[in-house]
Amino acid sequence: MRRTRLSAALAALTLTAALGATATATATAAAPEPPTAAPFCAKGYVCVEQGFGIVTLVPEGNRHEFDPPVRIVSVVNSTSTGYCLTGTYNTGVAPGGTFEPRVAYSLRWLTPSPGGICSTTDG
Repeated sequence: MRRTRLSAALAALTLTAALGATATATATAAAPEPPTAAPFCAKGYVCVEQGFGIVTLVPEGNRHEFDPPVRIVSVVNSTSTGYCLTGTYNTGVAPGGTFEPRVAYSLRWLTPSPGGICSTTDG
């Protein structure tokens, strides 16, 4: 009888430990990923990040041509002027805004748009 109680106690302890480990693993696996922070960009610049540590800084009010076009990771606008992006498709990035394409994007031109209007036709 003593052996049966001891076996039952050990089985319960093993089951409790296994369930605890499973619950911990499940809780860890289900934890949401923290949101990615927008890359830092100095005030007065538009920063074009190509990846691998390559960042092009364009001073406020200036335009920039990428010849040949470059694949980008993000464009951060730390200016008070809107900018138009001409590339795989045309889009804009508002003052203080960030553009992070969800699909591969090649950028050809970055131009200021003080009126905030950009062509939305494919370019």
